[in-house]
Amino acid sequence: MPDNADAARVSLYIQHHNDLINSLIIGNHRLPTMNAVSLAPVATPADRTDLASRFCGALLRHAPPGHPDAGFFATVIGKSLAGGDLGRCGLAPRELESLAACLFAGALTGHDPALASLREQAAIYPARRADTAQTEFMRLLRALLDTWAAPGAGTTPWVTSVLAHACLRPDHLWRDLGLSGREDVTFLLARHYPGLVVRNVRNLRWKQFLAYSACEQAGLPPTAAPGCPACEDYGFCYSDMPD
Repeated sequence: MPDNADAARVSLYIQHHNDLINSLIIGNHRLPTMNAVSLAPVATPADRTDLASRFCGALLRHAPPGHPDAGFFATVIGKSLAGGDLGRCGLAPRELESLAACLFAGALTGHDPALASLREQAAIYPARRADTAQTEFMRLLRALLDTWAAPGAGTTPWVTSVLAHACLRPDHLWRDLGLSGREDVTFLLARHYPGLVVRNVRNLRWKQFLAYSACEQAGLPPTAAPGCPACEDYGFCYSDMPD
């Protein structure tokens, strides 16, 4: 059996242990606690739509009155900014700089706080890289649009760049570009490529028509645009395409 000295040592050990625990809990050596972390709310589609609209409005305040393409480019750039991906607009960095200087003077070089995101994203603007199939499609589509471009429209090459990149994505052109409907795409194409628009006698979806026309001009069999297979309406638009 333990003697009195052993019992005293055990009692002292227990007392020291209890004192240590109490000091950690209520003393100057309180155990660190984790602070709550505030997480930024995830942006909803409605939030992005509202943000895109505000960017569009800010750009249009820099536009010359009545320019027929200002609204289109402001919408496309605004939607890209709202998604945090300026490169999505399809314009190369130099094209964006030239377009901004032409249509939205001061938007890139000024200090408008509403366009701070434009300047920030433009400063780190990435060069878009497409895979081999996408690059070839864009080459064919650019050749088509250049062939049918209306003379004298200085903004047409920028429209061509926007359309070529938009056809790589799966949504309908009007929705992908942030427009109100198919009619907006029709008006855009009629303004910049009038001779091409009248050739759509089968009333095909515009992305499908552009892809087919690009292949036809190059002497190739009709092929869907790269973005089309992932679209919800692919089976409807390309029901006559071989599997």
